[in-house]
Amino acid sequence: MQVILLERIAKLGQMGDIVSVKDGYARNFLLPQKKALWASEANIKQFEE
Repeated sequence: MQVILLERIAKLGQMGDIVSVKDGYARNFLLPQKKALWASEANIKQFEE
């Protein structure tokens, strides 16, 4: 699953990076804690602005 990082995550990347992570890591940790957004076309476009 590709996500856009909303903050710096150690060993993963900086804020704004689009990274690939395992589905479970994204669903159970990054997305619920608001540390990342799902990398849809709309979210990518909104984040670039």
